[in-house]
Amino acid sequence: MNKILESDNFFERYFRLLTLTFWPIMWYKWNVISSRKLEYILFLTYSAFAGIYFILFTIRFFKADEEKKESMMFYYRASTVVAFVVSLFSFVLFPKNIPLFYFKLFSISVYLYFSYREVFKKKNDEGVVGIMSFLLLLALTIFY
Repeated sequence: MNKILESDNFFERYFRLLTLTFWPIMWYKWNVISSRKLEYILFLTYSAFAGIYFILFTIRFFKADEEKKESMMFYYRASTVVAFVVSLFSFVLFPKNIPLFYFKLFSISVYLYFSYREVFKKKNDEGVVGIMSFLLLLALTIFY
């Protein structure tokens, strides 16, 4: 277990998997005639994998040295996972819930903030993907 928590490669690939599986679920809801049962299954499956990632990444963050704790990567990835899960929850399961809509706007705004910090303060190009994802999430939020 300790080898997994220390592996940058594992967390990088897991994060990419979460990011790449999020968008097909959104596309499916938007374009394909869907069943409610399948939507629940997709949401619960994605949320379970995102929850496992979030827990493992949080444990890794608290065990890390001070240099890694100063990095914004933890906050960027945590805000990404939260924004994606909240977006799926509000888009797939409860699209007409107004308080959830506001929480979704807040979570994707936090996601944008940490994406900007990654790009402009840390000079990490991964934040550009976050900015583009924010724009897509905002468009899906407003126009749905």
